[in-house]
Amino acid sequence: MNFNMLIRRLSLMGLLIVLFATIATAQTPATTDTLVLSLREAIQLAIKQNPQLQSVQLDEEINRYKIKEVKSSALPQVKANANYNDNYSIASQLLPAQFFGGAPGTYQKVQFGTRYNMNATVQLTQKIYDAGYKTGVKAAKESQGYYELNTFKSREELIYQVVNLYVQAQMTEKQIELVQGNMERMKILLDITTSQFREGIIKKVDVDQLKVNSTNLTTQLSNSQNSYAQLMNNLKTILGISVYVPLKMLNNLGSEPTLPVSDTLLLNQNTELNLLNYQIKLQQLNTDNIRAGYQPSLSAFLNYGRQAQTNALFKGSQYSKFGSGVWGLQLTVPIFDGFERRNKIKQSTLTVKQMELNKKYLVSNINSDFVNAGNNLSHNQQVLNAQQENMQLAEELYTVAKLSYTEGISPLPELVNAENALREAQTQYLTALFQMNIAQLEKMKTSGQLSKIIRESNQVQ
Repeated sequence: MNFNMLIRRLSLMGLLIVLFATIATAQTPATTDTLVLSLREAIQLAIKQNPQLQSVQLDEEINRYKIKEVKSSALPQVKANANYNDNYSIASQLLPAQFFGGAPGTYQKVQFGTRYNMNATVQLTQKIYDAGYKTGVKAAKESQGYYELNTFKSREELIYQVVNLYVQAQMTEKQIELVQGNMERMKILLDITTSQFREGIIKKVDVDQLKVNSTNLTTQLSNSQNSYAQLMNNLKTILGISVYVPLKMLNNLGSEPTLPVSDTLLLNQNTELNLLNYQIKLQQLNTDNIRAGYQPSLSAFLNYGRQAQTNALFKGSQYSKFGSGVWGLQLTVPIFDGFERRNKIKQSTLTVKQMELNKKYLVSNINSDFVNAGNNLSHNQQVLNAQQENMQLAEELYTVAKLSYTEGISPLPELVNAENALREAQTQYLTALFQMNIAQLEKMKTSGQLSKIIRESNQVQ
């Protein structure tokens, strides 16, 4: 494949559009001996199988049950108690003997109760009014939005990681192809120069120089292959698949429609800022909940019990059985708590102020990151353009040097130098293209465009 044709397929501008439909459409690819994934399929697989994302999603489910827990306090509360007592040594009391016909001034020992007592009670309570209940339910519902947004943040970061690793791996794969192409070209050149050396046309030092270059290319290929293996293993980890499963990427980075990078900062799409806004809202509700503790609460109760008493548990024993019941209303009015609530309100209010200051600092950082990302993108675009021109110039110089050497006009060192310059120009262009792609992705993230794309994808489902 022509090098320029290969490079044109690597534009991330075409790659980023896949995020529009990342979550909505395609099915997880069927497992084969070698798992072949496009970028879209890799993102979908990561969202479905990544253990860390699954763990964060469980927080949403846990919080749903917390909401139900808070609501359950408004339902009737019923509990039953039962106990058995064996008063094996009944306490005695001294009473005036004259109560029993004895002499005044004397006392008689008396025991009260029976040895065995069994009782069972059922208690029902119903909350009628509690100012903190309404605030508690509202806070619990708001917290669900917080956990859902936290899951969204994890999904956004996961997509960013998948795209980053996928692009790095594809760039490294193309670098391996370049090195292999250079090695084939070097092998042909080395064969030619070896024949020329045998015929006495060139010196041995020229052949040795080519052998050194060939060895360097072999080392470069080994390093690139090792980097590629590590990148693929990292990609497998976040995809939630075994590192022992063979994985191959589709060379389709330039096959999607292009997506322009936004130059507008969308603060309302920034996930970290939205999370902080949720935290402020929840802290304010916590303050309201503490204040609600100053208001009285009212509840109703109903108790019913049965009791049995006897001095013998054997068959034929006589039991005294009776029941008891009571119902009523209980009003609790807080009067003085030693300023405990007041201090808690102060703490919560100061925490809200602290969060507001953190929000102000975060907004400043977001603006700074957005401007830096824009400057970085502009810089990388300039570098990419320069490296593209440099690579084209190196290709022309190599073509001229090769033709001159073939016609016997120029010596071998000139061709070797031109070949080295071409390899370096190709490597620098690939590096500049990768940096450009990542700068585009970073600009999309810092501007809030990436978050907006993912949200729109979720709405399409």
